[in-house]
Amino acid sequence: MRKTPLEQQVAVVTGASAGLGRAVARRAARGGAKVVVCARGSDGLDGAVADVAALGSEAHAVVADVAVLDDCHRVVEEALDRFGRIDTFCANAMVTVYREARELDPEELRRVLDVNFLGAVNCYWASLPALTDSRGTFVHVNSALAYRGIPLQAAYCSSKAAARTFFETARVEHAKHGIPVGVSLVLPGAINTPQFDVVRQYVGRQPQPVPPIYQPEPFADAVVHCFEHPARELPIGWGAQKLLWGQKLSPRAGDLVLRRTGWDAQDTGEPKPVGSPDNLFEPLPGDRGAHGRFDGRSRRSTLWTSLRLRRWLVGTAAAAVPAARALVRR
Repeated sequence: MRKTPLEQQVAVVTGASAGLGRAVARRAARGGAKVVVCARGSDGLDGAVADVAALGSEAHAVVADVAVLDDCHRVVEEALDRFGRIDTFCANAMVTVYREARELDPEELRRVLDVNFLGAVNCYWASLPALTDSRGTFVHVNSALAYRGIPLQAAYCSSKAAARTFFETARVEHAKHGIPVGVSLVLPGAINTPQFDVVRQYVGRQPQPVPPIYQPEPFADAVVHCFEHPARELPIGWGAQKLLWGQKLSPRAGDLVLRRTGWDAQDTGEPKPVGSPDNLFEPLPGDRGAHGRFDGRSRRSTLWTSLRLRRWLVGTAAAAVPAARALVRR
């Protein structure tokens, strides 16, 4: 399904005030797209608008909570009022709680599901008419953990698994009924973003992504690639790909590994008081940007994902080798 070139697109990005969403907004703007940035916190949105303007494109900010369907409709209405169309809607907003499953508070679990699962669904419902008009793409920033639950992350993993199957269903229904909207899921691995400083945690230590950790920019490249070339599901990063293969080959082996490493791998060992300020129910003030505290440990590129996105080049090169050999023999 041919999509509008990025330089002609209007893209909506939720969770765009910080982290991967902020990097996605920048990458889309660098490619010439006009960007509508959405989040709960105005400080980070102001920074995102400034980033887009510095890259020579246009941005419009909407303060919104994707857990509220009316907010999602308002995001779409403001995007259409400002730019006249929506070519890609990138649902990226997320929250999480570090706590063991049996101890989760019902309100905390409900909030994670409201943002990560129902929030993405709200975005889909609200944006579908506009995306149908533009023959556009709905991109959901999901997670490799949609396929593998890990300790302390029952709420997050469950929300991502629910969203994955919801959009799998929607994709098939679109094909059946000829709805010209691509549905693309990206499945990132560990990213160096500020979320680990603002999540709610009950372990008493500073959370961290499970290594290997990547900077948000190469992951943003992969997400924005799907704006023009929707992938059904795209694992991003070698860590994500290994997790998916491991889950398919031997989930029991994964259980054993997680029993040994699943707790310690998710914190730095530095103490952090339980009850520290978090963004679960309300945004925290300030502009945190795209990067977290792990710059010194984060990879700046992902060869695996680059090869996957350019596999047609690899295939063409492989096909050209026998032809070249035949010419040499003549």
